[in-house]
Amino acid sequence: MSDPVNMVQLVSSMPSRPRGRACIVLTHEYEGQKEWAAELAHQTKSEHLNLLELFSEDAELSRKISQFLIPSLFEFLKGYDKAPVLIVSGVEFLKATWSGQTNSVEQFASHVETWNQKPCILFVLQHDKIIATRKFRRYQQYTFVVDQRETLAL
Repeated sequence: MSDPVNMVQLVSSMPSRPRGRACIVLTHEYEGQKEWAAELAHQTKSEHLNLLELFSEDAELSRKISQFLIPSLFEFLKGYDKAPVLIVSGVEFLKATWSGQTNSVEQFASHVETWNQKPCILFVLQHDKIIATRKFRRYQQYTFVVDQRETLAL
């Protein structure tokens, strides 16, 4: 096992990246995911957005779920720029709607790797084998995927 990742340091370093300003933390348990993301946001003075809660509370957004393709999600998240980093949890239901699209996980990972806009985005989502094993080659100096089991406790 490699050295544990200090998530507070990782999140704090993301705004200084000129490119590759997004990252994914893969969790193995859905339970506690939202709370972990919220605590990380608190410790890093970032903004936290739980998409499942947002969509379940907003009827207009709920009606548009089928329109929330991967590029639409990233465009939507641009509006959450109160803090330099946006920590997003509760993405699994959207990921499930994309499952009918060819290469949807690869497309999502590609958007993460090439994101160079504001805010920086850290996705907290359940472990996905394709994302976990994908080689992010564009900006090899940056971390794009972290297994939550390999992080320091918050």
